[in-house]
Amino acid sequence: MMNKKFTELAKKSKVIVIKVGSNILVNEKHVLRKKWLTSLIEDVQKLQKKGSKIIIVSSGAIALGRNILSKKKLTNLHEKQAAASIGQIQLSQQWQKAFAKFNIQSSQILITAEDLNERRKYLNIRNTIYSLMDLNVVPIINENDTTSTEEIRFGDNDKLSAMIANALSAELLILLSDVNGLYTANPKKSTDAELITSVEEVDQEIEKYIDKDLSEFGSGGMLAKVNAAKLCIQSGSTMIISNGLVNNPLGNIHPTSSTWFHPSKNILTSRQQWIWNRPIQKAIVHIDEGASKALKKNSSLLAIGVKSIDGKFYRGDTVSIHYNKKELARGMINYDFKEMDKIKGRKSKEFSKILGFVREDEIVHKDNLVNSR
Repeated sequence: MMNKKFTELAKKSKVIVIKVGSNILVNEKHVLRKKWLTSLIEDVQKLQKKGSKIIIVSSGAIALGRNILSKKKLTNLHEKQAAASIGQIQLSQQWQKAFAKFNIQSSQILITAEDLNERRKYLNIRNTIYSLMDLNVVPIINENDTTSTEEIRFGDNDKLSAMIANALSAELLILLSDVNGLYTANPKKSTDAELITSVEEVDQEIEKYIDKDLSEFGSGGMLAKVNAAKLCIQSGSTMIISNGLVNNPLGNIHPTSSTWFHPSKNILTSRQQWIWNRPIQKAIVHIDEGASKALKKNSSLLAIGVKSIDGKFYRGDTVSIHYNKKELARGMINYDFKEMDKIKGRKSKEFSKILGFVREDEIVHKDNLVNSR
């Protein structure tokens, strides 16, 4: 039986995203835990009957592919990509078979970082998932590890699940892990570790408890989960980290044995989150005091307030905006780095003479600007 508090939260959640990590989907012999998978889907069906739409973000392709290749360790990027290519087929088939036992139709969606960073593709993915949910289909989402080089090395499905939750305005994100939640120390190393059951804000006090070790199969660890929590709670969603090693893992979620991250009071819209989470490639616009005051009043950024720029960027890219070496905001810029170098510190009415054209009066329009929280 599901915990009362969790059941109440689930009832209020029209959309629930569940992330399944590699270390709970496969066992120590790198074999899929089929009985566990069946028990998870039992829980999913219960949530569906309460009216929730479910999305699964599943790791495991690399781990399963590694087993098929009989590789003890994957030493380089190309081996990981090869393992992902092989393992993804098995992963998709196993999810489909497991859901079919409950007469639930599932689908597969492979996503790269580029898909979420480009607005048109981002909206297309969101609309596709909405259509699948309307058809009572459970989307199984994974990164396309075979082609997504950066995601294997630096990315993780924790971040992907938070971005999917944000895109769909999901009320609840559940990260099933091999630990109960966030501890004051690594529970696998310290007997003094205490579970933190409730987090209102991810601040320096919380971040100091993060153990930065990476898992053998995945690429996340607790650092990735807390970073996912930052994205999630800024969208107004609740995020739960819970032990997924037990059978019926959703039925075993309890407020005293898991970590609940509560929605922020300063909520970003889906579009603002999308702007903030796009890669900035070290592209920085340094501004003066007057411009910094204007940004705090939610005004657009003008060229006259720009002192200098760092990095290469192009029209439509997201840049980081700094004052006194501190990030104040991020925004989608209207001019590339070469153009910016010519018009920085100048008035908008001078653009035509300097560049030979005027694209926009603003460097970053206020509607495309997100202040730091």
